[in-house]
Amino acid sequence: MPNNEFGDFQTPEPLAASLLATLPARNWARVLEPTAGTGAFLAAARKAFPRAELLGVEVQTKHAERARRFAPVLHADLFTLNLADDLPYRTAAGPTLVIGNPPWVTNSQLSVLDSANRPPRGNVRRDRGIDAITGRANFDVGEAVWLHLLRALAGSDATVALLCKTQVARNVLRHCARHALPIESATIRRIDARRWFGASVDACWFTVALRYQVPIRYRAAVYPDLDAGIPEHVLQVRDGRLIRDLDRRPDLLDLDGRCPLPWRQGIKHDAAAVMELVAVDGRPVSSSGDRIDIEPEYLYPLFKCTDVYHGRTRTAARWMVVPQRHPGEPTQPLAAGAPQLWQYLTHHAAALDGRRSRIYRNRARFGIFGVGPYTFEPYKIAVSGLHKRPCFQLVGPITGRPAVFDDATYLLPFHDPAEAAVVHALLCAEPIQALLAAISFPDSKRPITKAVLQRIDLAAALRRIDRHQLLAHATAQLDRLGSAGDPATTADILAARWAAPGNA
Repeated sequence: MPNNEFGDFQTPEPLAASLLATLPARNWARVLEPTAGTGAFLAAARKAFPRAELLGVEVQTKHAERARRFAPVLHADLFTLNLADDLPYRTAAGPTLVIGNPPWVTNSQLSVLDSANRPPRGNVRRDRGIDAITGRANFDVGEAVWLHLLRALAGSDATVALLCKTQVARNVLRHCARHALPIESATIRRIDARRWFGASVDACWFTVALRYQVPIRYRAAVYPDLDAGIPEHVLQVRDGRLIRDLDRRPDLLDLDGRCPLPWRQGIKHDAAAVMELVAVDGRPVSSSGDRIDIEPEYLYPLFKCTDVYHGRTRTAARWMVVPQRHPGEPTQPLAAGAPQLWQYLTHHAAALDGRRSRIYRNRARFGIFGVGPYTFEPYKIAVSGLHKRPCFQLVGPITGRPAVFDDATYLLPFHDPAEAAVVHALLCAEPIQALLAAISFPDSKRPITKAVLQRIDLAAALRRIDRHQLLAHATAQLDRLGSAGDPATTADILAARWAAPGNA
């Protein structure tokens, strides 16, 4: 289990030895463990590289004392060190190997724990606006360690090999490409984190060799374990985007572009016990079974991401209270215009006012996010963000009301059912499914994201996918919805619209 104050997992020495055995043979002049802990990697390195000068850095006093059994250890905070000048090496510069296991927790988790072991505050990936507030900028401390090391070592002959979450490895590879760091090679080897650390997380041994004056390719061979000799796939960065196995499916390249339709996220409210009601005999009741009387125009059939993934979208088992048409709409007028709803919200004011997310600060009382004109369109294509396989569902009105979705669901809204049916056919076609398999990652906390979905070039797909199959699928969807429409004409209209300037 990790140390709660510092978020670290101490590496078992047998694992450290196995990890070092995967590294290419070189005469290392120096070996640095920047987050030394109790010294497992230093112990393994002393045996594996007996001629190299070993040095560790560790912020925890007791850990540093234990690690000094194997090598000199500097008691310091890595983030305050200038790695070019502050490390007390005795040998001349030469090939340097950096190894270790930095903390696996996020900066915000350490903040909650009031830990002193945090990198400097800041938006590390330069996310903007609500993305930075709601979590995309909540980086792993291990990722901050990687970036700190790469910035310091970019001009030297160095190899960095660290245990980290697999998602961190992908983020770092993309960072190297964005900042043109001189990578000679990179590998990702998966490890069994449950076996070694009792942790339910996808983790890996990520190795990056930095060199100047070599061909630079931002790609990493991904191996299923430490012993595998053949990678399961190759991950690479192209135009700042991660894609898998492009060499095997170069035909996907024309589909990896920009979606001509904006993907939306479902409604975020952070108060499920209040805002989500159960449907019993068509009537909304609370989770405890109490009947709820609210003006019906503020109640909408709700589908959770699990419902979407499993295709349970014909009838709704839940309702959602939707007090706003857009996030900036004032809610105070509800007191006069929807007194039953206002009474219900004020009855649960403690839960709603107590929501901790920063996005609710200085906003209308009882407000929500992920709501806009698109929320109230009658037809939607929805997909779960939390499941590994993208299963797109075309959802029409439920008992005459537009369906809404939770914030783990992404959607495309439509007013025209034929348009929705044609786009659904595109998304379900094999080339798009293959593209999504190449640009999404099942081990991520949220495999399907808005950023992933916005890469689907529907215009290219419409030009490429067999028209007969496309129209047959769309017609079947319209029949299922009980809606009328002409998929052939609609497909032609979409092709012309998406080919117009500004939609390419």
